[in-house]
Amino acid sequence: MKKSAISVLSLVALTASVCLPAFADQDYTTMAKNTAMFPVRTLALGTGVVVGTPIAVVRRVSNRCIEYTGNMADKIGGKKSLPPVLFASLLGVPIGIVSGSAEGIYYGGKNAITNCVEHPFSKDSFSLGSELE
Repeated sequence: MKKSAISVLSLVALTASVCLPAFADQDYTTMAKNTAMFPVRTLALGTGVVVGTPIAVVRRVSNRCIEYTGNMADKIGGKKSLPPVLFASLLGVPIGIVSGSAEGIYYGGKNAITNCVEHPFSKDSFSLGSELE
């Protein structure tokens, strides 16, 4: 477990050092700050992926189940009465679980990666912000 986590973090660090551009016109204080913040940002990325992805999955699954059940209930009699909602939930919930899980995995990783540099350990990096995407 520890070897795989260290390997993944090493790969991320190596990829970031190769893929990111070098900013030669920055002053020394900015470069020192970026160097000191590198371990924090790396930990923020790892923690955001590990903690934020399940949160994003749960949020997307719940949204998709409600959405698909409501749409299907509208097609068979309206979502204001109980029988159409019950019958629609037989298909809406499994479809919502599958599509919401896939979206949650995508958005959990995306939120962790996009927010770990400027706002490490923020709500948005853990998929807890007001917008999930």
